[in-house]
Amino acid sequence: MFQLSAINNELSPDLGKALTITKDLGLNAIEIHMVDGIHIERLNASAVQTLKKSLDHHDLQVCCIASTIFLRCPLEEKDPIPDPIAYPSIGGSYSEHLQALERALSVARELGAPQVRIFGFMRHGPTTDQIYQRIAERLDHPMRMAQASGVRLVLETCPHTYLDWGARAAHFANLVDSPWLQILWDPAGPVRSGEQDYMAPYPQLRPYLGHMHAKDILLDPELEGGRAYVPIGQGMIQWPRILQQLTEDGYEGWVSLEPHHLGPDGELESSARASFQGLDQIFRSLRTSDPS
Repeated sequence: MFQLSAINNELSPDLGKALTITKDLGLNAIEIHMVDGIHIERLNASAVQTLKKSLDHHDLQVCCIASTIFLRCPLEEKDPIPDPIAYPSIGGSYSEHLQALERALSVARELGAPQVRIFGFMRHGPTTDQIYQRIAERLDHPMRMAQASGVRLVLETCPHTYLDWGARAAHFANLVDSPWLQILWDPAGPVRSGEQDYMAPYPQLRPYLGHMHAKDILLDPELEGGRAYVPIGQGMIQWPRILQQLTEDGYEGWVSLEPHHLGPDGELESSARASFQGLDQIFRSLRTSDPS
């Protein structure tokens, strides 16, 4: 059965506090995105060793290195990199992102993480057949890097990229068909991007599903920006249905908590605890009914 985890800076910007909250929630694994404001793929050796000591002290496994590689990265060098977006991420050229990936894979090995998150390149137009082929060409070398390191890549369904919908991610994964690249399914991303039936591609996604992010979202033109992230159970994502399906299919990966909003008190911790309560309630009911 799948396991629950959380992304560290979605709990607190302070690493120590995030690790403490993780243990307080009863979790045994954490996903690392940023440490002291520095992206995990840019941590130096000394910082990684300090991080490792903190993780060992809290007896926490790292389930994923949540890099931002190929997010704010142009598919073609001629395409300009947009101004920084709200989601914190590294910038730079394709070759610079390859260097960042080499570092992320090294960090993953040092921390014992089985996977590194990547993205499907910053969108500059529609996702055509030619785009799928070009992304496959661009990710061929990264997949070979992953194989050499023994750490797989998980590609997130992110609304800023060409592979934003579950259907698009599944099509791409089937196209490259590599054990070193799987899909990180975040159902809220496809919903935000306009995928009308985000559950429809699940049968095509499932063979390539390597990791998940859990958040909930509301879409409403009267909301600022037309959307709002809310505690799990209060939005549009059918988490009971999703987690039930994962249980029935024998998914044994992680589902990482990523609330993506502040609580009523303006703090990350309160929003994380509210979302975790909704997620954990579903998880416990499924675990109780699971005959295995």
